[in-house]
Parts: sequence; structure tokens; C-alpha cells
Amino acid sequence: MAEKILIISPVQIIPGHAGNKMRIRKICSALMDLGYELDFYCTGFPKKMNQAHFSFFNGKLLESDVSSFQPHEPLKLRAREIWNGVKIKKELLKRIYLDGIQSARYNQSLYNFQNIKKFELLKEQITGRSYKAVIVNYSVYSFYFDLFNPETIKILDIHDCLSHRYRLFIEQGEKPVAWYSLRPDDDKVAAQKADILWAITEKERDYYRQLTDNRNVVTVRHLEEYIPISASPENRNILMIGSDNKLNIDGLKWFLSYVWPGVMEKVNEAKLVVAGSICNRKERFGGNNVDFFGSYEYDEEIYSKAGICINPMQTGTGLKIKTLEALARDKVVVSTTAGASGLTDLAGHGLICHDDPEMWIKELCRLLLSQDKIDQAKKGLKEAISDIYNQNLSVIKESINHNLKL
Repeated sequence: MAEKILIISPVQIIPGHAGNKMRIRKICSALMDLGYELDFYCTGFPKKMNQAHFSFFNGKLLESDVSSFQPHEPLKLRAREIWNGVKIKKELLKRIYLDGIQSARYNQSLYNFQNIKKFELLKEQITGRSYKAVIVNYSVYSFYFDLFNPETIKILDIHDCLSHRYRLFIEQGEKPVAWYSLRPDDDKVAAQKADILWAITEKERDYYRQLTDNRNVVTVRHLEEYIPISASPENRNILMIGSDNKLNIDGLKWFLSYVWPGVMEKVNEAKLVVAGSICNRKERFGGNNVDFFGSYEYDEEIYSKAGICINPMQTGTGLKIKTLEALARDKVVVSTTAGASGLTDLAGHGLICHDDPEMWIKELCRLLLSQDKIDQAKKGLKEAISDIYNQNLSVIKESINHNLKL
């Protein structure tokens, strides 16, 4: 009988091309290919789980809808919910006292993420089920580890460093978006519940090793195999794929304001193709020769449109999965430093990094006007992507067997 692994995620992983969904989905596929049976529990609140999850997972899709959940002791559960609310208010006052108003406003406590009904619903369903490992996505949900015995290997996929994450936006003169952000002390408490932590970059690996004093913090970037998708060498297209989050919106605005006019001046037949849910905000953007493609189902649909991709993101944490994905589809990627976070070892292997708009204009025009320049820029790309894939897969195998080679 196959050994079981439970995946706990705040998002549905199907459908969608958002980086976090793709990361979870790729890891799940790899684990099932290795022979494990995977169950899945969604900690979020989708109106309805997408039916594709039932055919994707080879284990059980656990019930996550609490609307009809009948706890055995409803009064006791309600008391716990009230007490959790008290703790949320207490932690708010603590942040005001220790850190000030900004931390109180933009950081959250771990109690903000603890839905007692969701916790009890999962507890009821896993009673009598034995798991070799449980993988929790994002540190704010690590309290689910409390449901498992010491023999179960507890793996936390960090995704992003959440310690004072709101400051990324403050430092850029922007209002922080409503994303996860924690005080470092809370981030530490959450991370220490895990046996093994997966950091998405070496920088974040080093941070969490120091924060938690846990040597079992390892780097797992993104499981992306090299699968080339060719585009017509005659076209003059540039491709950007992104979700409609603020970082992508600000990045595209920067590109259209400071780079695109210069490219159009030198290569007037150039066209920018924009894909993903960022197209839902197309009214925010100007610019000529811009095609908002919208959503897509298969990689071939969109990556066949261009041989050059861009990531103009101006700030951010973690690894930029869309940058790695584009490289793995055999594209040259012109990126800012922020858009290449965690991938600088690929510079010279398909990845070109600059923050100066004039350098962007120069590089894009050079590539648009010469297929030979595109081919030269991709020297060693296949081998580099394959190495990253194999390294990540090896770490995942070692983690599941709790046999890390540090």
C-alpha cells in the first residue's frame, strides 16, 4: 500500500497559473510520480472546490466546507472561537505597544488565521488515517501541525518570508497590500512547529535558519522541467504573463511608461502581448501595440506567441516563478533585479537583468532585431534548468524520508 501524504493549502491549485498554485501543483505531481498517495485539504473558503481536484489527486479530497459542519461539542467550539477573538485583540494591542501603529495595521497575529471550525473539521476527517508526512503551505497555517503525532514528518513550505513583509511597500512609498505579514517573533513561532522548512531562495533559507536555529531549512525553488515551446522567429513580440496583484500592475506600468516608448521608436513593428489575470485591469494601462490576451489554459497557447519574455516587477520577495517558467519554455527573459529574485545564477543562461530603463530598451531592441542574438542569449539554458529541477526533486525526496544531506 502506498504511503500517504497530506497537502494543506489556503488556495485551490486548479485552475490557474498563479505562481503559488503552480508551485503546489508541481510538487504534488512529483510526489505522486514518486509513488505517494496524496490527500488534499483547502484551508481557504472557496464557494465550491473545482471538480478537477478529484481527478488530479490520487488520494482523498478532504471536505473543507464548514457551512454544514456539526461539531460534537458546539458550545465548547464557540467558546474557543470567542477566546481566539480575544487573543486577536490582545495581539493587536501588543503590536501597537512594541512596534507602533504601522505594525499594528499591516502585520497580523497568528490567531487571525486560526479558523476553529476548519481546524476541527480536518481533525475529524483525519482521525484513524496515518500519514508519512504533512506539507503545510505558508507559515501562518502551521498550527495545523498540532493535529499530527510526532512520527508524522511536518514540512512547512514557506513560499515567502513574512517577517514585516509590509515594509517592502512602505520602502517603495506605496501602501501595503493585504497580503500575509507577521512580526518576526510570530514568524518564528509558526516556523518552529515544522520539522523541515522549504525556503524558496537561499537568502530566505539563511534567514529562517538564523531565526529558528533549525538546520533543517533547505532550499526548494520551483519544480519546472525544461519543455521548449517555439515561437515564429519572424514575429517581433514580447510577452508578459502575470496575475492582477499590485506588484505586477506596478511593474507593467513602469514598463509601459519608461521602456515601451523607446522600444517602439526603434522597432515600430514590435508588439507587447500581456496574458494572465492582470488583463482584468487593462483599463489601467496605456500604450500602443499592446495586446491583452487574457487567460489561457495551456502553456502552448501563450508561449508560442513570443521568443522574448519580460518581468518588470519593481519589488517583491521570494522566487519569481513566472520568470523560471518562461526560461524553462526556452525563452529569453529580460527582468529587473526584483523580477529575477532567487534566479541570478541563470544570468547568462537566458536571463538578462537590468534596472535601468535605457538598458532594457537596448537589450530588447537587440533581441527583437536578431534571432541569432536570442539563440546566443540562451546558451546553457537547458542544462541550467535541468540542474535546478534535479536538485529540487532530490531535496523533496530527502525531506519526505527525513534524510536531508545538509
